[in-house]
Amino acid sequence: MSNSESVGLAATQCYEWKRLHGGPLSTATFKSQMSDFVVEESLRFELSGEGAHHFLYIQKQNVNTDIVVQKLRRFADVKSTDIGYAGKKDRFAIARQWFSVQLPLLRTIDWSEFNDDEVTVLETSRHDKKLRIGAVKSNHFKVRLKDLNTNKDSFEQRLDTVVTSGFPNYFGEQRFGNEGANLTRGIDLLINNKKLKNRNLQGLLFSAVRSYLFNHVVSCRIEKGLSSQLLEGDYMMLSGSEKGFVVEDLIAEQERFEQKDILLTAPLAGSRSQSKHEAQSFESEVLSDYQVLIEKLSNKRFNEERRAAMCFPQNVTSNWHNDTELTLSFDLPKGAFATSFLREIVSLVENKTPFNT
Repeated sequence: MSNSESVGLAATQCYEWKRLHGGPLSTATFKSQMSDFVVEESLRFELSGEGAHHFLYIQKQNVNTDIVVQKLRRFADVKSTDIGYAGKKDRFAIARQWFSVQLPLLRTIDWSEFNDDEVTVLETSRHDKKLRIGAVKSNHFKVRLKDLNTNKDSFEQRLDTVVTSGFPNYFGEQRFGNEGANLTRGIDLLINNKKLKNRNLQGLLFSAVRSYLFNHVVSCRIEKGLSSQLLEGDYMMLSGSEKGFVVEDLIAEQERFEQKDILLTAPLAGSRSQSKHEAQSFESEVLSDYQVLIEKLSNKRFNEERRAAMCFPQNVTSNWHNDTELTLSFDLPKGAFATSFLREIVSLVENKTPFNT
């Protein structure tokens, strides 16, 4: 794949992923106000209440997670490495998430003084370990959809179908940057063997490329009717766990798959493929146009990782305000995108004007 073809990939193919349940029933206005999109983070462990790491449950709006880290660094007069978080949250939303700040044991600090128009400390505690990426158990969302042009019964029927059958666990558009800029830049770095001084930004750009390739494999699997059918050598993940195994007994594992005891996965590209046999051949075929990128990622010491190809929302409720407006509440596991769930139901029309809270 040439450099020009690689760079063009972002503009021509990004976001054209296959839907599992067919075209959306209608359009819906999305994020016309900041309060239309609320996300709350839950950790996968209990806080001990003791230790040098101050855990802060912070509500933020109109700022991204990195900006909150910088605010904390300046306020507490610590290094960025002293601050932890479990995952990044949307900027254009009301997001409630945990941060940790390591301080000397005897140092006290009034965290209420940290509050401003963008961030508010809702809860504080202590723990003996730093908060690490991936420590999220689940995220709870409340999303207000407006200007729906379908009837309630049709919407609820599609919603029930998506909840029961799941949705493609695609990385959302925000992963790829505005108009695919992160993806295009990541491809350019890989193809031309460039490096950035900002290692965090470089990692973000490489992640956009891996995310694109993951979405492509999942989309191809749906297109070929293989989203509900296992292949010999598929790498499966235990439901509710990150542990997995390779399928050897198709009949036995197909039954467990249909009961949602195990989840089909797709690759986050790198070296050392974890799928085998027929599944590995399928993934190699659909990624054949991107082997240069995969080789470059391998040279950067990325090993292949696996991510669930499908996601199943939990605790889904719909609260209708009138015939064309409702609030959806639901829980998703860590790393899953609310927009990927919503796009299986409606076509989202995002607000393009400044937010009101």
